[in-house]
Amino acid sequence: MPAREKTILFVLLLAVAWPARAQISAPRLVEDVDEAPEDTVRPRKEPEPLPPPTPARPAAQAPAPAPTVSSPAPSPTAVTTTGAGALPPAAPAPATTAADLARRIVPVQATFARLMELWTERRTALREADPIRAETAEKALLAIRRELAIANLFTLAAVEIRETRRALGANLAGEAVAHARTAVELAPDLPDAHLALARARFAEAPGKPGAALSALADVFAAIAREPHTVRAFYGDLASAGFAAVLVTALATALLLVARRLRLFLHDFHHLPLLRGTAYVQASFLAVVLLGIPFALGLGPAGAVAVALAAVWLYLDFSERVVATVAVVALVALPWAAGAIARATVWTGSVAETVHELEYGAVSDEDAAQLAGRFAEAPAPAALYAALGRHQKRRGNLPAALRSYELAAAADPRSPEVQVNVGNVLFLQGDLDGAKAAYLAATDRAAGDVVVLAAAHYGLSKLYLRTSDMPQSAAAREKAEREAGEFLRRHGSDEDFSANRYLVDVPVPDDKIRALTAADGTAQAVQAWVQGRLAGALPRALWPWGPIGWLAVLWALTLAAPRLRTARACERCGGAACRRCEGAAGEMCGQCVNVFLHKGLVDARDRLRKEAQVRRHRQFVSVATRILSIVASGAGQVFHGAPARGALLLLATLFAAFMLWLWRGIMPPPQPSPYVFLGKLLLAAPIGLALWAFSIRDAFRRTQ
Repeated sequence: MPAREKTILFVLLLAVAWPARAQISAPRLVEDVDEAPEDTVRPRKEPEPLPPPTPARPAAQAPAPAPTVSSPAPSPTAVTTTGAGALPPAAPAPATTAADLARRIVPVQATFARLMELWTERRTALREADPIRAETAEKALLAIRRELAIANLFTLAAVEIRETRRALGANLAGEAVAHARTAVELAPDLPDAHLALARARFAEAPGKPGAALSALADVFAAIAREPHTVRAFYGDLASAGFAAVLVTALATALLLVARRLRLFLHDFHHLPLLRGTAYVQASFLAVVLLGIPFALGLGPAGAVAVALAAVWLYLDFSERVVATVAVVALVALPWAAGAIARATVWTGSVAETVHELEYGAVSDEDAAQLAGRFAEAPAPAALYAALGRHQKRRGNLPAALRSYELAAAADPRSPEVQVNVGNVLFLQGDLDGAKAAYLAATDRAAGDVVVLAAAHYGLSKLYLRTSDMPQSAAAREKAEREAGEFLRRHGSDEDFSANRYLVDVPVPDDKIRALTAADGTAQAVQAWVQGRLAGALPRALWPWGPIGWLAVLWALTLAAPRLRTARACERCGGAACRRCEGAAGEMCGQCVNVFLHKGLVDARDRLRKEAQVRRHRQFVSVATRILSIVASGAGQVFHGAPARGALLLLATLFAAFMLWLWRGIMPPPQPSPYVFLGKLLLAAPIGLALWAFSIRDAFRRTQ
């Protein structure tokens, strides 16, 4: 066939086929097709006749066929009431349901066991030098962590931190950065992960410290978020301060007693029953009496109280004030120990269990064991609430609802539980129950913006499912105003997974912290410290017994002039006693005769007295310097500057105990190897500076 005829035939076929194609109706979903009854006979549609052929013309001059608008295909059950030429009526549009306006929420499909399998697979791939398989497993692991809403995987992150150190030791900076980044993604609240990333980035690019400094700033933010680290830090500070106060109080009291003990022994010899005995015998008896608290087991507090009572009348005003502060500090130590325990106890407590359920990676087996243990036994409402949220994140909605019911029974006014109950009912399809729970949460929120925001956020999603668009927009606007940052961090409009589409409210931090004071640990610590300090002293006398004793001593001060107590001679340091010498003043009788009334004594006696004065001054000077070297501030207390000496001693001992207790009394489960280095860099310079200042001041005083 010639080419011209082939062209004409092709144009004719195109003109015939175009109208027929235009009358084919648009495809419809299977659910939207109306199925006719089985006994209905569908009318057979007769084919339309083809249009007559048009005269042949060149293809370039052929006009474009006009588009024909076809009517919708007639319904098989439609009944025509008009003439044969009339068009059949259009089929009714399908009803729009609420499910058409929102996508289906994806239930939780991942498991914790699968997460651990991926971790093992990644470790195996790294060991076999298969980076592609390791990267794939890591991405899948992080995806499951996000799906299960696990905040931190501390154990896995600790492994990556160890690998970072190994890579740095092998000068593999790029590999170290990769491991450190994985550690940060696994546990964003672990300070050591950010510190490892800072070290790796600095090793990779020493000339660009910006990235390393940014990671270093994240270290302090993570410390503030992670209770294990925060409470361990508080525990280190509090334990060092506790030990410093205890040692300072005891040392100050001992130094004051040693400074004035000579005067007490002199006056003790003047007692009516001991006036005729030898001075040595009377002194020995006085020392025995001072040791009675140790024999009776009255503890350090009783010994200090008796010793200070013996020398109280010989102290000046500043020394009495310092002694009073020392006794009050000893009395307050048991209460301080209880407060420290309440502020620092975490590991092994119920509060730690609740926190791990809320943010940590508790395995399903451990959670099931915990739920079984408290199934019948009463437990705090916070524990049930955290257990319910854990079960909800793992996809066990019925168990989560049961735990939330127990939490609501233990604390009926808890608004965050109502929000979480509404989320579980929402996921189960009970929209009416979810709405009632959200509204109950708003009624009980009492100004808690996080609870209000989560409740209004859930209501906005609920109204979206029920096609109440204005109410949904209004609820969402309220939620954004109340706590928009919290919603953006924990929720998502793009992610339809069960743990991201709705926002749960975690157990408030103040309720978790309150659990540390409810388990009896603080009371036990307080009782133990009181028993160590008071010994066999009756518990009913603490603390009012020591306080009353101090009041009696201060009242006794008013009677000191009438008691004619001895004074320390300003020259030789001996006793200037009115009973022995009558008109003794600031100096003893011998010093008055030698240095004031010249010519009354022989030259030999005068030289002997001057040698005694020199020996006394030399003793005071040497003792002050040795004490200042041995213990910063002790020399000042002994030399007559008790306030300055006590403060120097306290500050220096605090720095020393910070280094001595470098491991901490309650280290976190993943202790940092850099703790001692950090304490050394901070505490050592301060302690050395105070020690040097104390020595310099003591030598200046004794020149």
